Amino acid sequence: MPDGKNIFVVTRDGLDIARFMAEVSDPAFGAVASFLGTVRSPNLGETVLYIDYEGYEAMIKTQMQVMADELRRGLELGHLVLAHRLGKLKPGEASIAIVASSKHRKDALLACQTGIDRAKDLLPVWKYEVTEKSQTWVKGNSSASTPL
Repeated sequence: MPDGKNIFVVTRDGLDIARFMAEVSDPAFGAVASFLGTVRSPNLGETVLYIDYEGYEAMIKTQMQVMADELRRGLELGHLVLAHRLGKLKPGEASIAIVASSKHRKDALLACQTGIDRAKDLLPVWKYEVTEKSQTWVKGNSSASTPL
């Protein structure tokens, strides 16, 4: 069986889920699962105009490696894509993608679920949300999410 590869993407361009799924697909791995997170509106009762995602690309990729290592320790994975978009995103646009392959569905599905939870804990990405009524930094789960 081939060794699984990790692909980390931090971009200001759109996230191409079809390309990511093609990159993790492999005859040796019978399951491919994906999670795509998009900008939500309304949020907390307010219409969101956009979210501006800020982050330091090198640090984000370092933390993606930490995530991948954790996922691979607990799950039997094939290939893995962790992707995050930066910049100004409107409602409906994808901000984060996790795509995983494995021999069986359980590990691929768990990689997506665990991966999004860990991304919120580990990735140094800050969200500035602009609604029709207000503008605010969104409080995150980790110390990395607190703007200075």
